[in-house]
Amino acid sequence: MVEMTNQEVIKDLVATSKKAQLQIEDYSQAEIDQCVKVIGKAIYDHAEVLATEAHNETGFGNIPSKINKHTGITTVMWDYLKNQKSVGVIEEDPINQVVTLAKPMGVVASVTPSTNPTSTAIHNAMIALKSRNSIIIAPHPKAKNCTLHAVEIMQDALEKVGAPRELILTIQNPSLEMTNALMEEADVVVATGGFGMVKSAYSSGRPSFGVGQGNVQSFIDTTADVDFATETIITNRSADLGLPCTGEQTVYIPRHLEKEVLTSFEKNGAYVLTDEEVIKKLRQKVFVNNHQNLELTGKKPSDAVKIMELGIDVPEETRLLVVKVNQHGEEEVLAKEILWPILRFRLYDNFDEALEWGRINLLMEGAGHTSTIYSATDENIVKAGDRLPVGRVVVNQGGGAGSGARFNNGLDPTISLGCGSWGNNSISENLTHRHLMNVTKVSKVITDAKIPTPEEIWA
Repeated sequence: MVEMTNQEVIKDLVATSKKAQLQIEDYSQAEIDQCVKVIGKAIYDHAEVLATEAHNETGFGNIPSKINKHTGITTVMWDYLKNQKSVGVIEEDPINQVVTLAKPMGVVASVTPSTNPTSTAIHNAMIALKSRNSIIIAPHPKAKNCTLHAVEIMQDALEKVGAPRELILTIQNPSLEMTNALMEEADVVVATGGFGMVKSAYSSGRPSFGVGQGNVQSFIDTTADVDFATETIITNRSADLGLPCTGEQTVYIPRHLEKEVLTSFEKNGAYVLTDEEVIKKLRQKVFVNNHQNLELTGKKPSDAVKIMELGIDVPEETRLLVVKVNQHGEEEVLAKEILWPILRFRLYDNFDEALEWGRINLLMEGAGHTSTIYSATDENIVKAGDRLPVGRVVVNQGGGAGSGARFNNGLDPTISLGCGSWGNNSISENLTHRHLMNVTKVSKVITDAKIPTPEEIWA
């Protein structure tokens, strides 16, 4: 028997996926919603198992945060999606006489990262099915087993309601070659991962949605509730031991509030580091050959400090390492995104100056993603929104709210945050099911329309 090539394996997988997708193309809204609900609830019910497997297989983050991630994303996504139209007529404009109908795109290729393997899989599966697509998940090789298990759980849930298991498939033995082949064969690509993978998605010749790198810049101004700000930042930045791209990376503090803010950080579980000699050693260890030191990824501050051999005693219960910096952009090694619980802080005398420092850091890395501001004055909030090159500025909320907090935040919930042209992405908004559907516009003549003369138009 002749062994199939990787390209042949992928072609066969896509053909199987397409056959399943065609079986649900005529599903009613209720039938589609049932499929979306059951896969979400299945992952919700297996949150602890999948969180444990993801942690054990990758070594990244911690189990409680991953459980929260699974339960949170499934609950929020279903609450959001269940009231959205995605079958047949989804919009009617009687004034302009236009009716919009939704159509599926086909087979979605979903590239998932090792940092969020199973939670990304369920998010992308829910939005794909909502728009009557099928989906093939390309797992990160270091997170293969937990992703395969998540897919099996979703397949079992679909089968119980009479839907094809093959609506959700996965590459059994993932590799870069197989993932690239999938992106070339699918109808649309959703790529969550490093810049190289996102670039490959956009080079696949297929419509693609990639996400940019995070490097959240956070601003505390003179009107902020300091204790609320520090607790919120610590809670958000330490989630899953610093893996989420929405974690704050640099916080800017008014100079005259330095003592109050740092004391509040310490009270809420942070270890503040200002010793320049120790910080100098830290700079040498955080990045190796201009790449993140993978030994530190998703590690506790106390463990990271031991790995780097900094010679300081950081308590085991420390939630966040807060480090003083005085530079920005290329001048500061620590100004890039770092995937463990470390936060830089910088003192400012003028808020506009702080915004410029944050802007420079973002343009170096993280442009298009997210920034946060803690303030009670609209003037500074508007300034931040106007000046920062990001797709979302969240106010008096942790950076994670950029993913849509649903019940107290109006952003569309997602696990994929588009970064626009700043981050070499095709969208600067949160990725939803709407991005995975084609639409047909049925346009009728507007009766009794007044047609202006050229003179009236140019007047």
